[in-house]
Amino acid sequence: MVSAIDKPRALISSIRGVSGWRRALLAFAGGALAAFAFPPFGAFPLLWLSLPLLIVLLDGAKAQTAQRKARFLSFFCVSWAFFFGFFLVGLFWIAEAFLVDAKSYAWMIPIALFSLPGGLALIPALMIGAASLFWGEGLRRILVFVVVLVLSNWVRGHILSGFPWNVWGYAFAENLMLMQSFSALGIYGVGFLVAFLFSMPVVFIAKIGKESVAYIATCAVIWAGLVVYGVERLQLPQQTVAGLRVLVIQPNVPQADKWKPENRERLLPLYLQQTKEALSERANTGETLIFWPESAFPFLLDEEEGALEAIGTALPEHTTLITGGIRREISANGNRFFNSTFVVSHEGALIDIYDKVRLVPFGEYLPMRWLLQSIGVERLVPAPADFTAGAQHEKIDLNNSFKIQPLICYEAIFPQTILPESERPNLLVNLTNDGWFGETAGPYQHFAQARVRAVEQGVPLVRAANTGISGLVDSNGRILAEVVLNKKGSFDGELPKILRPTLYVRVSDSIFWGIILLVVSLLLVMEKLLPTRRD
Repeated sequence: MVSAIDKPRALISSIRGVSGWRRALLAFAGGALAAFAFPPFGAFPLLWLSLPLLIVLLDGAKAQTAQRKARFLSFFCVSWAFFFGFFLVGLFWIAEAFLVDAKSYAWMIPIALFSLPGGLALIPALMIGAASLFWGEGLRRILVFVVVLVLSNWVRGHILSGFPWNVWGYAFAENLMLMQSFSALGIYGVGFLVAFLFSMPVVFIAKIGKESVAYIATCAVIWAGLVVYGVERLQLPQQTVAGLRVLVIQPNVPQADKWKPENRERLLPLYLQQTKEALSERANTGETLIFWPESAFPFLLDEEEGALEAIGTALPEHTTLITGGIRREISANGNRFFNSTFVVSHEGALIDIYDKVRLVPFGEYLPMRWLLQSIGVERLVPAPADFTAGAQHEKIDLNNSFKIQPLICYEAIFPQTILPESERPNLLVNLTNDGWFGETAGPYQHFAQARVRAVEQGVPLVRAANTGISGLVDSNGRILAEVVLNKKGSFDGELPKILRPTLYVRVSDSIFWGIILLVVSLLLVMEKLLPTRRD
């Protein structure tokens, strides 16, 4: 009698045997499928299909190529096709930004839509290509695959300016229970678990041996640990800060209208009126932090005549405004512009300013301007000059000794923004403008990644977005209040307290690197005891 697993094995054997464009097409499809494991879809079980498919295709590439150089090229091509599909589907929303001013930028859509995924795919493709030199049999090649996969994530998050968007750990970002693991391991440590757990079906291709049994048992223990840890952490009591509330304003100004000269005089009154209405509708009074989104005005807030006075006149006592805006520094070398967070008192006085450290390439500055500008490429954000990066990530101390850490726009996708434990804030503040990306997956992915920063640190998050998604998130990643995408609105709520410093706050990525070191050591021991012929 044919066993139930023989037919799947026959199918896998036929997949392993494909070559050429068919293998590339299968890899592309597998990568595109994997993208649906991430927000806003959150269908992470799909990784049990996509990651094993990639491993099987790499097995086939190894079997069909005897020479090392040819094997490297085959591994590279398979991996590049997989990750091109992954990034193309996961980042398709990037094209929306070029439609805000379609007459000027629509011609760049094909370049952005294909060059960004293609360029990002080079990192894992090169690293997996190098892994072909160590591709053994059985469990060993799975461990090599997992290590290289997660290391490519880390490299992508740090090389050049870094872009850790949809790294593997975010597959758990839509599940509140699994999300708690970020507080211990951070995004890269959880990414290792994701790659390790969802590569498991490969062990069923061959006959189950001792190695496979150990791998399956380890996966079972990890899943049990994730569930227990998540359930226990979600039962931690969530207290609120006495006498302090937050009010978030989402104006929903279309991005195409935001910088029009005729709207220059309209936007500040719009913000003030919406804020007055929201304050009048609430039953509670007392100390309140008011949040407006990133780059709220088409003028320089601290230089615009009457702007701060108008804010001071409109705000009642015991309120503080935290808003985005552009500021300028004038020096002998010319003007420098910053994307900033302003803290304004109810008297209209500037309390503090934070300048954005991590700027968006092609949005806030143009890399390789000497080359790209010559072919007509310009940055998307209108400003007299490229923005200048701030000196460092830092907290802002408010008058009541309450500490906030601003994370402007996509700074919230970087775990490297975490401050030392001694400077730990009471609140993460993500002011952003996702109006560039319309009704696409981009704003949902951005919000999910900001929530992960709250869980990593055990610190609540306030997010004020021009067109959404705005939200109040507690230290466990729960959404306590929200204004949905592309709606005008506001919310008023009590502010959750921080939890005790998480393990990730205390040790950062040390556990991640410890896991990598442990697995590499295990591979060396396995190689010593059970050498494998690779050529």
